[in-house]
Amino acid sequence: MYQLKCKKVLKYLLKISDNSVFNQWYVASLIEPYIDISRGKPRLIEPPSLMLKSMQTRLKNMLGTIDVPINVFSGIKGRSYAQNAQWHKGNKFVYKIDLTAFFPSISRERVYSFFKEKLRTSPDIAEFLTNITTVNLDLSNIKSMEEINIFLESKNITTRNHLISGAPTSQILSYLANQDMFNEIQKLSDHNNITMTIYVDDLTFSSTDHISNNFKQEIFSVIRKYGYHISNKKVKGYSKFYPKLITGVIISKDGNIAVKNSLRLKTINELNTLKQAPQNTTSRKRLRGLVTATRQVEPNAYPSIHQFAFDKKYKV
Repeated sequence: MYQLKCKKVLKYLLKISDNSVFNQWYVASLIEPYIDISRGKPRLIEPPSLMLKSMQTRLKNMLGTIDVPINVFSGIKGRSYAQNAQWHKGNKFVYKIDLTAFFPSISRERVYSFFKEKLRTSPDIAEFLTNITTVNLDLSNIKSMEEINIFLESKNITTRNHLISGAPTSQILSYLANQDMFNEIQKLSDHNNITMTIYVDDLTFSSTDHISNNFKQEIFSVIRKYGYHISNKKVKGYSKFYPKLITGVIISKDGNIAVKNSLRLKTINELNTLKQAPQNTTSRKRLRGLVTATRQVEPNAYPSIHQFAFDKKYKV
């Protein structure tokens, strides 16, 4: 992909058979944004069609070959949310922040700049790659524009043409398109002898010493400089006397890694549901996902549940 200038090569790499995808309006028509409230709070979901998603998956796999720092866990193959938390094991003080509505805040221009300036592709290749990884809300298929407008306004989002919330490429691109910002934050962390990790929109900092307010304000300034907002509700600091929750993983007061109680409860509840109807493929998929998530934190957790969830006599 580096320095790519030939559309024929691009079509081969992404297995493109329909030239219509080279038009932004057509790509936008393959995405149906909506507001999801199933988890209790509204989220912007922008699911791509199966055809578009397959192209994005191929692109994601190619982008995944780019070397990124070892403390980045944003859609990197072989790196997990549990490993992100483990980086902070043993540090007494933890400070974490969350970037508000990160994907829809990442502008089309910023994504284009990555492909054009960082990957050094030709302008037309950069344009196409940006077309399939971003969405223009004014061109896409939207059933209720009013709901989406209310959501965008509530999050102070002005980028109507942005990184897709729901594309396979979005996690890795959220880092690559903002590498300059993350590099600045990394330099501040290194200067203050603070450990930093990046998990998509979650930034976690830890240290053996107290993390100063001055450092926190410097981080805020960098984030604001790049046009992003911080979710004040998700800003959290932990002292050495308390267990710490980092990307869904508990680090106990004595520094041990543990599965969050809510994940344990979901696993047990789903197990009970599946036992009542073992042929329920939806429940079995859900249980497999929960057990897999649990074992990323505790590799040998729930051996009997794991065996039941992955019983080969049940096709999923």
